[in-house]
Amino acid sequence: MVILGFFALIALTFVLYSSVTTMHYRELRMEAVSMLIELEAEKVGRSIGTMERSAIHISMLGEQVYRMQTAPGQLGQYISINQFGSENFPMVGIGGGVWFEPYTLHAEVRHAGFYAYRDPVTGLITSASEYMSEEYDFHSQRWYREIKSELGARYTTAWSTPYTVEIGPRTLLTTVGTGIYDADEKLVGIATSDWEIQSLIDRLSAIQPTENSFVFLASPADDLIITKTRTGSNHAGEPLSSVVWYDELRFSDGDNLETGRFVIEGVEYMSFSRIFDNGWVFSIQIPVSEMFAAVESRNTNYSLLIGVMALILITLAAYLISRFVNRPLKKLTMGVAELGGGDLDKKIDIYSKDEIGMLAAAFNKMTVDLKYSIEQHAIERAEKERIGTELAVAATIQANMLPNIFPAFPERPEFDLYAYMQPAKEVGGDFYDFFMVDNNTLAIVIADVSGKGVPAALFMVIAKTLIKNNAQYGKSPKDVFETVNDLLSENNEADMFVTAFMGFLDIPTGKFTYVNAGHEPPLIMRKDGDYEKLHVFPNLMLAGMEDMVYRQEETVMEWGDMLFLYTDGVTEAANPDYDMFSSTRLLETANKNKSIDVKEFILHIRDEIDVFADGAEQADDITMLVLRIHETGNS
Repeated sequence: MVILGFFALIALTFVLYSSVTTMHYRELRMEAVSMLIELEAEKVGRSIGTMERSAIHISMLGEQVYRMQTAPGQLGQYISINQFGSENFPMVGIGGGVWFEPYTLHAEVRHAGFYAYRDPVTGLITSASEYMSEEYDFHSQRWYREIKSELGARYTTAWSTPYTVEIGPRTLLTTVGTGIYDADEKLVGIATSDWEIQSLIDRLSAIQPTENSFVFLASPADDLIITKTRTGSNHAGEPLSSVVWYDELRFSDGDNLETGRFVIEGVEYMSFSRIFDNGWVFSIQIPVSEMFAAVESRNTNYSLLIGVMALILITLAAYLISRFVNRPLKKLTMGVAELGGGDLDKKIDIYSKDEIGMLAAAFNKMTVDLKYSIEQHAIERAEKERIGTELAVAATIQANMLPNIFPAFPERPEFDLYAYMQPAKEVGGDFYDFFMVDNNTLAIVIADVSGKGVPAALFMVIAKTLIKNNAQYGKSPKDVFETVNDLLSENNEADMFVTAFMGFLDIPTGKFTYVNAGHEPPLIMRKDGDYEKLHVFPNLMLAGMEDMVYRQEETVMEWGDMLFLYTDGVTEAANPDYDMFSSTRLLETANKNKSIDVKEFILHIRDEIDVFADGAEQADDITMLVLRIHETGNS
């Protein structure tokens, strides 16, 4: 099984490697072919641009002739052959000319023009007298009419549909032209440069990346195939509709080469296509099988070589494994089986210095460590159970420290209150308290100790005890917080602190005196009104700094008023998306439930928080206290 697995691993590795390298070589082949075609297409593109610039230069010569009002019979004398092919007025194609509109150069001459061409034998520029006579009606020629109709402004160019002429041998030409304008920008003639298309066809046909690839050149504007080198198919001069795969070609808006795929007579081709500046479509089609034939052949040979080498290596590996691995592994396997049966004192007697011997030594050490780990785990589990029990007891003690019997003061009909705390861990750092300072004064407190867990719970016990003890000495809320702040600040090496709110309600008058130490502002609801935040001065939290002076405030509460105290665990309760319950949502929830009794009010807010949290873990203690003022004598 090991040998078969090894063989399968090698085969899988080779398949993956072969796939990656094949893809890489295909990409390289595509890049090489694309670069070749782009290079040749760019050369043709530059030739098109050169032809257009040649026509523009010749138009400048035509404008000089027009401004001088040269007599038609003197055109040949003014436009000398040497001047026509000079640096200022270069003739790039096989020929070029200057052609004037009827009666523009001379009021009595309809056909005024000059044409010269490059002799295909001698290479010299020669004037064509047959095109410069009054009898040659160039205005009726299709190339003249097409160019004239497409011109827009000075120095713009237009191309004619390919046509044949006999300048020496019969030749396939296309003409590019630009306008000749007078001072008022009126068209008075055109300047042309002729391009022998066969030279372009020969250049493009020479691009043959594979044996059966072929070139396609067409003019979509003229619905005309210029050339297609695939044998036995459409010929030059036929309409594009005869090419059934033309719609499969892909072209970009710029000069980039685009690729596509299509099938002709059962053969899949890859096309590389571009549109030249004159609107002609150029495309090379390459059979996909020929495109990547070299890559496939290389992969086949490479696969055979790798296969033979892998077979040799596997045979050698099988021999070595059988001799040096199987026997020790069998011994090791039996030892593992005994360990699995519970024998933690099992030792494996393999002392070789190879990997099997190292594995046996590691196994022996593992059995010793495992035995020790099991023993330690039992001790740790017992310790965790002890700590858990103690935390449960601590949570019970903490809960019992907070007043939790309601109604709290059944003998006092002037008010009603309810409080609730839900710690985030076994024990928490929040606390609330309420107690009678004297027969006419009710004290309420809510606070939040920094941190969580046991340290916060211990600090909470100290803070709660100090606050209640000092309040019962008859001090004002301001004096209570100043005294407690100094006591908590002493030896506060853990840098813990408490945010707290404390208020004294004078029951006969309804005067409520309060002080806030960095805590969340309570919500207050006046009779028949809505909840809003009680104005509080943001004093520093307790244990933050010694010798702090706290500002005390007061308001009057009348029957029907409610005061709602809470910790930041309420507003900062989060859902799985980490959105917080927020002060805005708390106000909305409070106002929806303002007409119910104090206990139901607290429980409704708790339920709203649970629904909002949607199962997310509670991150902070949640503590709430609500006080409602009743009309004296009402229960």
